[in-house]
Amino acid sequence: MGVTRLFGTVVLASALCLGQTPASLKGLMYVGTLDKKLLIINESTGDIVGEIPLGGIPRTTVLSADKTKLHLVTTQLDFETVDLASRQIVSSFPLSDGKSIPRMLRAGGRNFSGLAVDPAGRYVYTTMKVTVKEIDQYRNDPPIFVKIDLQDKKIVQSMPFPKGYDDGFGFGATYKISPDGKLLYVFDDDVVVFDLSDLHEVDRIELAKPEYPGASPYRLAANDDPNDAAGTVTNVFTSVDAAVHKQTIGMATIDLATKKVEYTPLGPAFPMVGFALSPDRKLGYSLMVYNTGANRVTEWWVWDVAAHKVIKREFLPARVNFRFSISSDGSKLLVYGGGSTIEFYDTKTLKSTKLLYLNKDTTTNLITLSGS
Repeated sequence: MGVTRLFGTVVLASALCLGQTPASLKGLMYVGTLDKKLLIINESTGDIVGEIPLGGIPRTTVLSADKTKLHLVTTQLDFETVDLASRQIVSSFPLSDGKSIPRMLRAGGRNFSGLAVDPAGRYVYTTMKVTVKEIDQYRNDPPIFVKIDLQDKKIVQSMPFPKGYDDGFGFGATYKISPDGKLLYVFDDDVVVFDLSDLHEVDRIELAKPEYPGASPYRLAANDDPNDAAGTVTNVFTSVDAAVHKQTIGMATIDLATKKVEYTPLGPAFPMVGFALSPDRKLGYSLMVYNTGANRVTEWWVWDVAAHKVIKREFLPARVNFRFSISSDGSKLLVYGGGSTIEFYDTKTLKSTKLLYLNKDTTTNLITLSGS
């Protein structure tokens, strides 16, 4: 088993994007809400231009390999597929069989984790912890790794986790599949590569995990970066020097076909919450959070990636809970996840340009399709 050592922690990672975005879908964003809807938002105007009714409250999402469909799991554990062009649900089926009841991820637990779709588009992989209803009792089984067949609309294979993973791959772990469909990349405290045929470990990128006040445990999340090259995943790490334990942030690109890692240091480590790259990869944007409670301070930082330095800073109103993303053309930063709004910021001025009010709180990540 090969081991790649980077000694860092993933604070944000970009999504694998395969194929080209269909012309009719360019410039559109999607987000799930508490009132069982998938909202469609125009990137340029910041307006809601449509909505897709869903069968349940969306919770976990993954974009199809050809970027024409969105697969999602609801809080009722139904698996729904939305065709983005027709704006219709084209498939819906329960993951529960009535007797075996899978559980969603809950705070402090490891019942449900990320989704990964294979490049051929037929299967989706995920983790489940199942409660089985017997005649006289409920039985909680160990977590399993499952293969969902989108064509046959059912779970067609379940695999026990490898030794050392009794509770599954970890709280909040997310997954990507190699371009040939044979390897599973698990992004958690480490990046671990498994053979999908039997889940034996074939490689590992070992990471340390320093803690910062106010920092969030960002891990790989679907569709954070619509401009990532096909077959690659770009991550931001907090590196730890082995000699003097000095902490610095850096950017790493992982080739999912070869497992090759390219690492570029950016500068001293700070309490960063999120990181996004411009489409040309020359600029990086991060939200920095200092202090807690009433003394909490939040700033935008703009990074010159080649020069390894911060070139601009700007305050913004502090928030308790939030996420942010970047538009496909790199002109806007989008802050959301702390309620029923999405706030648009201009990447040149770092000033707020629009506050979009939604009917209900958001329940999924913001899906932004590539503009290319």
